[in-house]
Amino acid sequence: MMKQQQQDQDGIHVDAGDAPGSDAPPPPSRHRRMSPLHIFIIAFLAVCALVGVIALLVWLIYRPSNIQVSVDAATLSRFSVNSTATPPALSFNLTAGLIITNPNARVAVYYDLLRAEGIYLGERFDRIALPISFQPANRADVVRAVLAGTSAAAGGEQTAKGALYPVDLWLNGVVRYRYGRLMRTAASTLSVKCPLVLQLMVASGTVECTVNL
Repeated sequence: MMKQQQQDQDGIHVDAGDAPGSDAPPPPSRHRRMSPLHIFIIAFLAVCALVGVIALLVWLIYRPSNIQVSVDAATLSRFSVNSTATPPALSFNLTAGLIITNPNARVAVYYDLLRAEGIYLGERFDRIALPISFQPANRADVVRAVLAGTSAAAGGEQTAKGALYPVDLWLNGVVRYRYGRLMRTAASTLSVKCPLVLQLMVASGTVECTVNL
């Protein structure tokens, strides 16, 4: 009997899983909930990124070319200085036919402002508005510019018969492009310079202008 009890005592097995404290649950994970402000910021940045990607794709698809401008013919019918006036007065009459071309096949152009300026010896002697406000895709328009009147004279004019006058024609304006029917670009400044060398009562030939946009 004593041997059996000893064997029973020696055969006792203690499972490690039954040890005190082994059944304690793991600590719960803490998930921080984003505040409404953080959600709004993330959503706003996502929308901005999406709009930027769409704008880039539209630009790559359409990729507008610059407007083209040329002078078809220009005539200087009067250009004289009254040196007895104070200050000396310049009388002028300049007529020019401008060809304004939108070379883009899928992009229209809005001219929010377009003006022509007569420049002589670095000084402006007249400025007029041009009658064009919208140009559909792939279109050329002929615009007539007439600068006539009297202004303060620049120094050093030659008025002898047969003299050549470096009378430049500049165009300044504000334009916007339209892609399709809905999307429009922001306004951009248009600057065009047409260098002319004119003789009284003699029409010039075609002159290509430099366009900066």
